[in-house]
Amino acid sequence: MATKVRVGFLFNHYFPHQVPHAAPYAFELSRRYGKALDVTVACATEEELRFAQKIASFYPGHKVRFLKLPVPWYYQVLDPFVSTWAFGRKTMVLRRNLEFFRTLDVLVAPERHCARLRTKFGLEDLIMIHTRHGAGDRKGGFDPKIKYFDFVLLPGQKPLDRLKELGLLEEGKYAVVGYPKFEVVEKLHPQRPRIFANNHVTVVYNPHFDQRVASWNKWGLKVLEFFAKHREYNLIFAPHVVLFRRRLRHRARRIPKRFYRCPNIHIDLGSMASVDMTYMLAADIYLGDVSSQVYEFIWKPRPCIYLNAHGVKWQGNPYYLHWTFGQVVEDFERDFARCLEKAFALQSLYEPKQREAFRYTFYDEPGTTAAQRGAAAIYQFLREHPRTKARLKD
Repeated sequence: MATKVRVGFLFNHYFPHQVPHAAPYAFELSRRYGKALDVTVACATEEELRFAQKIASFYPGHKVRFLKLPVPWYYQVLDPFVSTWAFGRKTMVLRRNLEFFRTLDVLVAPERHCARLRTKFGLEDLIMIHTRHGAGDRKGGFDPKIKYFDFVLLPGQKPLDRLKELGLLEEGKYAVVGYPKFEVVEKLHPQRPRIFANNHVTVVYNPHFDQRVASWNKWGLKVLEFFAKHREYNLIFAPHVVLFRRRLRHRARRIPKRFYRCPNIHIDLGSMASVDMTYMLAADIYLGDVSSQVYEFIWKPRPCIYLNAHGVKWQGNPYYLHWTFGQVVEDFERDFARCLEKAFALQSLYEPKQREAFRYTFYDEPGTTAAQRGAAAIYQFLREHPRTKARLKD
């Protein structure tokens, strides 16, 4: 009997937000192809591990093993200080666990940092598969480092078109399978979450961490001040989880304590609710800038408002396609209150654009799930790969 192909899934971040973008593939691979594949989910943090195990409960019958990846004790001491500027622990996790990575035939990951296993640490024979995480328009989401991966799973036609236009994908090295996070969220939230014990309109403010294009440092406190004065609205402040964790690098402005005491403002800088779409489902209006989470928000179409804090010439720019889904605030004092008041009245104009963009961004196929399609695509790729095909013959 041929030795099983050893497949590892790596989650190597400070937050568990990337886990639902890849973990479902692991469990479906194990359930469907477990006789030929030995699947391990390896996590850098306890939070990632717990979230992966939670998701695993939605896929009964899998045989996936779970592994917590250690780092040296001294780096655990230094990292709380280092990580406010750079996420150096991610490289340390790779370095410290090279022996584990050498035992694998295949590594699947939702982020690109692990490409260093090939470029820095010499694991040239390791087959590397990238699942991506998120499906936004921001230029940074189309990274040339994708070329270091042997195979890429894509959520839909939009990222495929963009990556091909940039010359970053080769034929035969990708599959369009959908967005497995949605099937996880359906299990996590069978009913719409509620954050406030009232029926006021709830707005989620979701600024990105990249302050070259995002709104927090320029207009963020103006947003909080507006809602502090307008108690007829609820506000969920749920920035990208990286913004305040890597706060020195992004020069993230501190939040005055008085805003934490406002009963109509809920501030969350990085809990599980910021990861599992609790706030994207609970809110009535999306307020943001360049975060890909707006595409998760329009899974259930609702009004969107964007903050153009940098005066970007965004019309016709594909990296700002999502700004066509709603009103754009060009001058905060002049525009914001008016845009908020008109949000529901104008939604009928924007909803067709939201639905069209959603279909363009996320592939779906009745009768199968994204996790099933992704698992099948990975297995078929490995059946044809020179380093694994001999062990995966029928």
